[in-house]
Amino acid sequence: MPNILEIKKYPKIKNCFKIVFDNDSSALIDAETIVVFGLKKDLFVDDDTFNKILKHNNSNRITSYAFYLIEHKMYSKKSLTDKLLQKGFEQADVEIVVEKFCRLNYINDKNFATELVRYLTSKGKGPFYIKNELKLHNIDNELISELLEGETDTPAYLQIINLIKKRYPKFDGSQKNEVRKIAMFFQRRGFASSDIAKALKTCEANLED
Repeated sequence: MPNILEIKKYPKIKNCFKIVFDNDSSALIDAETIVVFGLKKDLFVDDDTFNKILKHNNSNRITSYAFYLIEHKMYSKKSLTDKLLQKGFEQADVEIVVEKFCRLNYINDKNFATELVRYLTSKGKGPFYIKNELKLHNIDNELISELLEGETDTPAYLQIINLIKKRYPKFDGSQKNEVRKIAMFFQRRGFASSDIAKALKTCEANLED
């Protein structure tokens, strides 16, 4: 690379500057990278140094965007990686930043999975549904089993009964079409057929009593 002709603020991106070289090429570099490499007007930048500058700058951009993401919601390792890749960052650079975030505990798959299980359970989702959601985030199978066993003290069929009372308060089990409709509803929510059948029979038995 040739000499730096000009360094000027780039208004569209916070803390970003446009570095113009005397061969009509340019690059967008963040303020921290400029300080670290001592970039200034008339400085000659060789190709090796320029590549190091770009690598450092790109890492800063990924880190900055990753911080922005985790400030607004929880992410698993996989979901954060996917989000950064969707932004157009290179996979090798993304992996370095994500691993750093894991080491610093900025993202934690166990914490993420625990919160996701609690949230989905509160929304009336069943074990199969929750398990599939966790698998989408590459959560370890052992951790999934641990969370699903320890999250709820209420058996699945009792969860279904409680939901039936809220969603179908007039249910009496007399209409086969209604029974089928309710059974399909809970299947879609990820409950086992055995738990659904037990819940429906319990509801019917209680009504008969």
